[in-house]
Amino acid sequence: MVGKPAPPFVFHSVHKRSFPSLNFDGKTLVLVFIRAGQPEIQLLLREIEKMHRDPAFTAVQIVVLAPERDPLTEPFWIGLRNNLDLALDYTDVASRYGAGSLPLVVVRDFRNTVRLRLDGFVGKDLYPRLAAVRKVIKEAEAFRARPGSSTP
Repeated sequence: MVGKPAPPFVFHSVHKRSFPSLNFDGKTLVLVFIRAGQPEIQLLLREIEKMHRDPAFTAVQIVVLAPERDPLTEPFWIGLRNNLDLALDYTDVASRYGAGSLPLVVVRDFRNTVRLRLDGFVGKDLYPRLAAVRKVIKEAEAFRARPGSSTP
C-alpha cells in the first residue's frame, strides 16, 4: 500500500453530509482511524491535535474517522475535546487501507500517494509511532513545497 495511489473514498461528517476524498486533492492528508473506547485514543488525538497546531503542519488536512454504525461513536464525538475534524466511516474506508487493528494512521501526500500506513499506537509504542508520523508529514510537506514538485 505504501508508495501506491490512495484508494478513493467517501465519508460522512457528523452532520451526515458526504465528503469525497477528491476534496483533499493537492493536499497532504492524514487519516486517523479509531474506534471509540479504545485505550489511549484521547491521548493519541491530543498529540495529533498538538502536531496540527505546529506551524509546519498548517496546510495539512487531518481527519479522524470512526465507524458510523458503532453505537459508541456518537457519545464519543459529543464528548470529544479537541479541534480535529471527525468523520463517520460508513463505506468501510478503514478496510481499503488494510486496517487490521485500530488505531491506524495513514499519510497521503498531495499527489494522492500513500506515504505511511501505521497501526499499533498503544502503550510504549505510542510516542515512537507519533514521531514516525511527524517525520513522514514533514517530508511530504517539504516535497510539496519544492519548486516543480506539483507537476507529475
